[in-house]
Amino acid sequence: MLFAILFNDGLAPEQAVLIFLISIFVFMFSLSVHEFFHALAAVKMGDDTPKVMGRLTLNPFKHLDMMGFLSFAIVGIGWAKPVPINPLKFKKYRTGIRWVSIVGILSNIALGLLAAGLHAILLNTVGMSSVAMEYVFLILQYFMLVNSYLAMFNLLPVYPFDGFNFISSFMRGDNKFLQFAIRNAFKILLGIIFVSLIFEVFLGFDLLGWYLSVLYNYVFSPIMLIGVL
Repeated sequence: MLFAILFNDGLAPEQAVLIFLISIFVFMFSLSVHEFFHALAAVKMGDDTPKVMGRLTLNPFKHLDMMGFLSFAIVGIGWAKPVPINPLKFKKYRTGIRWVSIVGILSNIALGLLAAGLHAILLNTVGMSSVAMEYVFLILQYFMLVNSYLAMFNLLPVYPFDGFNFISSFMRGDNKFLQFAIRNAFKILLGIIFVSLIFEVFLGFDLLGWYLSVLYNYVFSPIMLIGVL
């Protein structure tokens, strides 16, 4: 991310810096919304742990994980500190886990849809009438791309991502597949990345990039382009 933007020959230095700052802002805001809704769902399900720990907030610095932030800044994939919860406090244990798991992903989809809708409306009414509007459209496109990445990344059925927690809520704790997936989570994630690299090297197809961009390519972009019809 950092090198791709700052050392892009097609961008003037001031443009590169501005676009980089836009990407950081969009990432921090979108991730904060994601974690806030995790916290809100947990509180609504009966667990006050996120509120007590100060995580029921949209303040991005409360959710900031420095390694996750640096990873996004450098390679374009990042994460926040997990919201602490105590499922034993949920009114309904499995229902609580399902809601807490899925609501963060739904918040990112909603942000992407909102950005796509605004893009379509502005494109159809104001258009790219000024340099300022070009940057507004760029911000909206980053909102769509970043939230596609966040939603699809968290949908991966790999521990401890939201997709895994949602699926595991339908299984017994002593399920052998579940235990295997938890023990070998890092290896499974590395395997996914390795397979993606194999696809890219030998077939010229960025499998992981395509997967992460699914919402952007097939949901957000069609809505965004309504403004040119």
